[in-house]
Amino acid sequence: MSLNNIVHQNSLLESVILNLIENQENNVEFATTQIIQTVFETLLVAERNIFLKNSENNKGNGYYSRIAKTLSGKFRLNIPRDRMGLFKPLILEIIKEEKQNFDNLAFRLYSKGLSIRDINDVLEDTYGINTSPQYVSNVTEEYLEVRKQWQERKLDKEFIAIYIDAIHVNIRRNKLVDNEAVYVAVGLKPDLTREILGIYSIPEESASGWRDALLDLKTRGVKKILIIIADGLKGLENAVEEVYSKSKFQKCIVHLKRNIGYKVRAKDRNEIMTDLKTVFNLDDSLDTKEKAMTRMEIFLDKWKHVYPALVKMDIGEYHFNYLLMPFEIRRMIYTTNWIERLNKEIRKVIKNKNSFPNHESALSLIWMKIMDFESRVYKYQITSLCSIQERLKEMF
Repeated sequence: MSLNNIVHQNSLLESVILNLIENQENNVEFATTQIIQTVFETLLVAERNIFLKNSENNKGNGYYSRIAKTLSGKFRLNIPRDRMGLFKPLILEIIKEEKQNFDNLAFRLYSKGLSIRDINDVLEDTYGINTSPQYVSNVTEEYLEVRKQWQERKLDKEFIAIYIDAIHVNIRRNKLVDNEAVYVAVGLKPDLTREILGIYSIPEESASGWRDALLDLKTRGVKKILIIIADGLKGLENAVEEVYSKSKFQKCIVHLKRNIGYKVRAKDRNEIMTDLKTVFNLDDSLDTKEKAMTRMEIFLDKWKHVYPALVKMDIGEYHFNYLLMPFEIRRMIYTTNWIERLNKEIRKVIKNKNSFPNHESALSLIWMKIMDFESRVYKYQITSLCSIQERLKEMF
């Protein structure tokens, strides 16, 4: 930087500081912005001069104006440029990164379930900056495009299993708040790692809604699924058959046991649960679908005279398809427990929200939470992984 430039910048900075001292009550915010602006512009000129030292033919070529955002607010900067257009100021990247880190922190706090007031308190204590409800909303909107890219990304062609379940949240539509469904799909890959495949806002949970979600997975590249696991939603097996006709469908056994428990007296519940443990024997590596269905018939025959409602329950082959899979992975696929664990984590976040202003904000918060959850998910530890994968290849 030339001596004239240094003198000019220092004089300008000195003038701003004097103005701040003389008019403390009226111009503090304005003068502070001027100081920051002057410091940044001085650094920008110095950075360009260092950049030009390494170039024989390139020279300075005036300035262009740009709005910069920092934690202290917005201001206009005069940014020096070079004739060849090669100069990319590092200072601007630092400013951008500072603002991005601040936004990331705000959104992560929001995704952890903190209220807007709590977020404001944390940011004010950490940075001395008072945010607003609108700021948090704006930050959430900035993540909208990233989330949509994630939702539309291409997926692997093959999955051992896909778990599907819905969680219900309060969402505002047309000024009215109602409890709506958010569909969640999770995949178990051939290497036994898990991947969250998609989230969908469809107000009511239904078989037709899941049909649309499964069609989306197919459009994004999922061609083959050995087994799809879900709760006992009526008609869901038909949706699976329509979209993935070669996939097996497994209804959650834990849901079935729970529903049976609701239909019997407390004094009989322990005996009935013991009988059901025999029906669904997860410890017998030689067990088959046919044997288990026979045991279920014996169970129903035993209890149907005491509890006729049990016979009317939808109990069929869809509860036994897990037995068509290798023994070592049956405990992974006989229930929706894993995806329910994920939904439990989501509920921890949304319980502090009375309602969401729209479905996009609900999806953004849930997406951020499941990204954090997915990063902590580990691969299933199975000693005979290689042999299982060989058998799975034959099934694919």
